[in-house]
Amino acid sequence: MRELIRRLSFSDRVSDGSGGVPRGCVPLLVIGDGDEESERFVVRVEALRHPSLAALLEMAAQEFGYKQEGILRVPCAVHQFKQALSTAGAVSTKY
Repeated sequence: MRELIRRLSFSDRVSDGSGGVPRGCVPLLVIGDGDEESERFVVRVEALRHPSLAALLEMAAQEFGYKQEGILRVPCAVHQFKQALSTAGAVSTKY
């Protein structure tokens, strides 16, 4: 589990040194709750169909609308997002 989250975490790595995102993936910014720092993730698009992640995306749409510009922001605690990733069995591409 920790290895999966470490590989998905986007806080200190990029796919090819240019800041790009691997094909088939989407960058997300989990904005955390009040005292928590935001954390960036790269998630496979297929994983976003899982009900646990789809519910978080719906929360993002309700809070920020469907026309967010730039990185997609997800309004939840980082630990909640990591739990949703685990539940979804999300895997990232190697980069």
